[in-house]
Amino acid sequence: MYMFMTLSLDGYFEGPNHDISWHKVDGEFNKFIVDSWLNELDLFIWGRRTYQLMEAFWPEAESNPKYQDDIHVARLMNATPKIVFSKTLDKVEEHGNWKNVRLVKEFNAEEIRTLKEQPGKGIWVGGSNLSLSFVKEGLIDEFRFMVNPVVIGKGTPILDGLGRKLNLELIKTKQFKSGNVILYYKPSKA
Repeated sequence: MYMFMTLSLDGYFEGPNHDISWHKVDGEFNKFIVDSWLNELDLFIWGRRTYQLMEAFWPEAESNPKYQDDIHVARLMNATPKIVFSKTLDKVEEHGNWKNVRLVKEFNAEEIRTLKEQPGKGIWVGGSNLSLSFVKEGLIDEFRFMVNPVVIGKGTPILDGLGRKLNLELIKTKQFKSGNVILYYKPSKA
């Protein structure tokens, strides 16, 4: 199970008012995501806000010619099973090409551990608050941070509210022409 978040150089995953317009995503990154990550996944686990952002974009991206560079990503995003953790949503629905989505109201670490033990590919956890819950419970096996070459000055820091030190060990990096760099870490006891 891995967590993936895009970060600014000054450590924010979003700007004020949940602004992510500064995220650099291009054809090179999309090809990498399709070839390397999305084909390695069986499941997305998202919090409410991340889910709503994804649901608002990816179904349309699969059929809208203006998102031609995103079509392969969109197909995989739309079809891959999704679990949404939210206490405030009443329901989530499949519609059009947006398939395999399920709502879970309460976070249960033991159920997640059981889910991780199931045969299959990987699980991608997204969403700041939800990711924080997974980190606190020791459920994340790998952290993937894509650092964008931008300083945004203020926003929401990564893993805001962790309240303790988290040691990580760098296991590899991936650099893109855009200047983005993905840093892969695993939890470390040191």
